[in-house]
Amino acid sequence: MLFHVNTTVSRDYLIAALWDRPPPSAVANLQQYVAQLRKALPEQARLLTRGSGYVVEAGTEEVDLLVFDHEVRLARLAVSGSEAEVAVERFERALALWRGQPAEGAELRGDLLAHVAELEERRTEARLDFAETKLGLKRSQEVIGDLRGLLAEQPLRERAWYLLMLALARAGQRDKALEAYRRARDVLVDELGIEPGQNLRQLQAAILADDGPVRSVVPSASPGMSGKGICLLPPDIADFVGRRAELSAAMEALRSGRTAVSLCVISGQGGVGKTTLAVHAAHRLREDFPDGQLYVNLRGGNGHPADPEEVLGRFLRALGVGSAAIPVGLDQRAELYRSVLADGRYLVVLDDAADEGQLEALLPGTPGCAVLIVSRHRLTALPAARMIEVSVMPADEAAHLLHRIIGPERAAQAPGDADVLVRLCAGLPLAVRIAGAKLAARPHWSLEQLVTRLIDTRSRLGQLTHGSQAVRASLAVGYQGLTASARRLFRLLGLLEAPDFAAWAATALLDAAHTEAEDVIEELVDVHLLEVVGRDPAGQARFRFHDLTRVYARECAEADEPEDGGLVAVRRTLSAWLTLTRQAHEGLRGGDYRLPDGRSPLWSPGYQLADRHVLPDPLAWVEAERAGILAAVRQSAALGSVELCWELAAAAMPLFETRSFHDEWRASHETALGSTRAAGDIRGQAVMLNGLARLHLAHDDYSRCGEALESAIELFDQAGDRHGHALALVNMAECHRIQGRYDDALACYEEASDGLAQAADRGTQTTVLRGIGRIHFYEGRLDPAGVFIRQAMRLADETGDVRSREFTRIILGEIEFARGDPPAAEGCFSQAMAHLDALGFPRGTAYACSGLASIRLDRHDFAGAERLLQHALAIYDDVGETLGRARVLLSWAELRRRQRRFDEAIATLTEVEALCQAIAAPRRHGLALRLLGDVHRDAGDLPAALNAWQRSLAFLASAPEAREVAASIAQHSGGCRATR
Repeated sequence: MLFHVNTTVSRDYLIAALWDRPPPSAVANLQQYVAQLRKALPEQARLLTRGSGYVVEAGTEEVDLLVFDHEVRLARLAVSGSEAEVAVERFERALALWRGQPAEGAELRGDLLAHVAELEERRTEARLDFAETKLGLKRSQEVIGDLRGLLAEQPLRERAWYLLMLALARAGQRDKALEAYRRARDVLVDELGIEPGQNLRQLQAAILADDGPVRSVVPSASPGMSGKGICLLPPDIADFVGRRAELSAAMEALRSGRTAVSLCVISGQGGVGKTTLAVHAAHRLREDFPDGQLYVNLRGGNGHPADPEEVLGRFLRALGVGSAAIPVGLDQRAELYRSVLADGRYLVVLDDAADEGQLEALLPGTPGCAVLIVSRHRLTALPAARMIEVSVMPADEAAHLLHRIIGPERAAQAPGDADVLVRLCAGLPLAVRIAGAKLAARPHWSLEQLVTRLIDTRSRLGQLTHGSQAVRASLAVGYQGLTASARRLFRLLGLLEAPDFAAWAATALLDAAHTEAEDVIEELVDVHLLEVVGRDPAGQARFRFHDLTRVYARECAEADEPEDGGLVAVRRTLSAWLTLTRQAHEGLRGGDYRLPDGRSPLWSPGYQLADRHVLPDPLAWVEAERAGILAAVRQSAALGSVELCWELAAAAMPLFETRSFHDEWRASHETALGSTRAAGDIRGQAVMLNGLARLHLAHDDYSRCGEALESAIELFDQAGDRHGHALALVNMAECHRIQGRYDDALACYEEASDGLAQAADRGTQTTVLRGIGRIHFYEGRLDPAGVFIRQAMRLADETGDVRSREFTRIILGEIEFARGDPPAAEGCFSQAMAHLDALGFPRGTAYACSGLASIRLDRHDFAGAERLLQHALAIYDDVGETLGRARVLLSWAELRRRQRRFDEAIATLTEVEALCQAIAAPRRHGLALRLLGDVHRDAGDLPAALNAWQRSLAFLASAPEAREVAASIAQHSGGCRATR
């Protein structure tokens, strides 16, 4: 508080200064500390409460720091007034106040460390001004010792070397003055890789020439008063790696200022290497800006950014303006600053900028100068600035950085652990540097030891600290600078398990208006605590955390968020996922397709989200949210929200099925099944088993499908759920139908119809009608098949189920083709394919595509048929549907038969036979054997043909194709005996 005497210090600032991770009782502790401090201070001390902060009021004479500043200011005024003796007295009094370091013995962090560094800088400038003043009074011998002590502490100070050389030369120690130049050059070359500035070189030349001006030189000739060749840049990073594109872009932007000042802004999250990149670029550009390179840390990431007026004062002093000549007031200093830089080539590096307002006065005014700005914020209001956003490092660059720090030999000893270490650092250069520094400081550690420490996310940030570097502290700077609502959203988002999310999740978490939530989430994006992934297929912007930022967000939630408040917000958001998933299902399948539901509350983010992003394209929405839905199912299970868990999995199932998202389908249902079993939720178990049975059906695993359905039906009966019982029966009927057990299938369809009618589930009734129609078709009863299929299409159309209607239209196309009406069949296939492709139903698209291929084959358009079959086969391979692949391969074999490429046809049918045998698909197996017989016959091998035909009869049973096979056997049996 004494560092900020007579200024209100906020409570948040004091808490950040006291704790890296504030405890829940931080505010109460702080109030107690202030009370204790008031008791310890003398009565006349004034420690006052102001708003949400505190202030120490004191006069100039009561605080050493105020006395120091006052005396230094008067000393510099005396110098400008040619009162050098008075100035010396003032400087002596000011510097005598320093006893050791500021706040020596106190544990400082964050902004206070930067403040101490600034105070040290002010002291150093005063010491140099003091030495310069005494040189003007020809008291050279007195100066030498103090300057040597200063250079022992700060060997990179060119102005100090200049004054030491001048003092030695004027004291008659010419050889020592030249030795001082050699030492200065060695230090600058070794540490910074640069040669001494122009003023040092000129002074060396004058000493070598034993020039008179050396003895009569005045302080205005020193580097501190000329500004030419000045370099305030921090040291470059010796192990800088990667960032080639960003480095090239920054250098190109800064070199382009022929007609105006070049501006370049480097932005990114904390710890991503923004400052490292900027400093490296600035050093590489030194020759392009020979008049000087200025640098300042504006401390924009915390609550006390640097004052532009104070920064201009430092810049002007460094540029050679005497302290007494520096005016008071921001505008006056900015005018003088631009005047000094006019017509020169200077590079100004403004690190950690808070906002555009902080920068306005610090920008030069003339071409030839360039400004490189570093900020956590996107400073898009700067005119004509080149924006460069720095993201995390690619894995190979991060690995290279680690190898540079710990040595390639050590990394090569455990390459697997090195890769894991890089992955745990998630590409954040600061984290990689800290991990590497820890290993470098502990050569006895194996990489595996550090990996083991970092694997636990709860302690990861605690492990990623070394010396003054800490990932948590870097992230805390951005967090502490947020508004209260943004800090809360940051914490709550950290509690969500979703890998990425749209803005509606913030609406649910905050229980706020959507526009308000959007503004808050954008605040997190602006300081790079969230990153924008891009726009998802539903047109929503998507956001995500960097891995380490998520860990920090959860830490903040655990420390600052009331447990009940966090749980309520998360459950509300999970409920919103259920609401939106149900709306997507309704948009896809219509309102008459009943979903199993429970008692979970439904919360909607509102703002017409469904109208804008869900209903226009439900499958695009589910593609965008598939990972989020799965994460929501898992988090619901972890929180014990069992009904929400299984209801969300059930609502997502038809959407996952349509897009063939089988991994999410399986994972969501298995998670929910485990949750319902643990909770003893009988109905939930039944719903999940029924959903898994349908997944087994999609994977042609009829045995597991039947087992799951038997268990589901038994549990539905225990729960008294007739609708659920009917849904399971429909799936059982589908399983029987695919396996050729048509009587069993019809019985299940018939039994299910009553339960569906009672539940008013017209959507599933469409499935029943379509299934009965297919059975009639497979058994050769084309007229009743057409009746049922058309009924199914009408019902699907009435309920708004486009997917079901068009899928049913494909079967109508097969019936028309079997009737001998290829044009009608082609119309059905083409229309269905167009609708299903637009809908995003890949299995339906492939089915229609194979139907169109059969039309092309019938017309002897072999090239067209082949293209369509290749497309269908690619889709089935992509979604992993074996039965569909078998169907396409049958058509493929027929194509090769007609092309008289018999060997290829036989090889294809051999594959089909193996597939059908593996998945127990008897009708398709029988059709494959029938076609195999036809191929052998056309190839002239009647014995092989008869063998294949006879084998096919065992699978085709009462199918109409069986009569055709029997006729072929009868027709060719005589020829086969004659051949024998």
